Amino acid sequence: MRFGVSAGSLAPPGASVDDCLEVARLAEVLGFDSVWVDDHVAIPHGTVLPSSDGPEAAAGATQDLKQLEPLVMVNALAAATSRVEVGVRSLAAPYRHPAVVAKMLATADLFSEGRVVLGVGTGWLEAEFTALALPPDHFADRAIVTDEYVRAIKELWTNTGPSNFAGRFVHFEDVGTYPKPWRKPHPPIVIADRGAAGMVRASRLGNGYQVPTLSASELAAESEQLAATCRQDRRNPSEVELQMTAVVRISQRAIGGERPPLGGSIEQIADDLRAYANAGLGQLLAVPVLEGELDRTASRRAAMQLFATELLPAFGSRNGAP
Repeated sequence: MRFGVSAGSLAPPGASVDDCLEVARLAEVLGFDSVWVDDHVAIPHGTVLPSSDGPEAAAGATQDLKQLEPLVMVNALAAATSRVEVGVRSLAAPYRHPAVVAKMLATADLFSEGRVVLGVGTGWLEAEFTALALPPDHFADRAIVTDEYVRAIKELWTNTGPSNFAGRFVHFEDVGTYPKPWRKPHPPIVIADRGAAGMVRASRLGNGYQVPTLSASELAAESEQLAATCRQDRRNPSEVELQMTAVVRISQRAIGGERPPLGGSIEQIADDLRAYANAGLGQLLAVPVLEGELDRTASRRAAMQLFATELLPAFGSRNGAP
């Protein structure tokens, strides 16, 4: 199993570029496999956003939310590291023209010598689509927009000559997009859109499929369904990595009774990770926290170190056994 961490979620609230780069450097030193950033462009004031600490009302807070631009941050993370993969966990595909995304990430992939990963989502916040002055059908048909944009990005990345694409939402002819990415045939694409449609998109267009936090039994069912979808598309299921995002809440002592997935003592979390590995999880995108600690910044750095020391060596990360 591989392990990634979120540079933004582990940095302090209102994180600066330096805060995120510090997390990335620490993640690399500790032996994590990847570092990720998230995507929001224009969050309307008063919007309720999901948070790693639970939902929080953005009224009075979104004006202070410093969500760094992910395509720029990927280059910054690459410059701060030398080994880990760097990527966008879930880029809202309809927000940006595919040629812009393809160009920026090809540049980042060259700069990082092949360490870029593109996570793709359809977007979910209609008010953000409106704030960006996107046509109404971009939200209503965002799954179709996403499919076309991903196909267009792959065309721009892989065609050795001028690129061409004709779709409902994007069209270009004889476009020269050079240079091409470092990694061949292209940087990995992870589909961050749970459900049957997301699985089809991952099978046909992606190299990975990302889900939110699930129990091990739920993840096993998801893994079986993903494998069946791949086989139906004549795709080898092993070519599509199953990923899950989760807050890992580390407690000083074991939690009795019911507990959340990946919450409890180190031994309980290790049991959970074994169950997830058996269920088919390929990579955990984690936000480690120390339960009960009030200082978020110190807590999350300490949680990263504890996770790396006590768990990475046992579960096949580069910090431990292969």
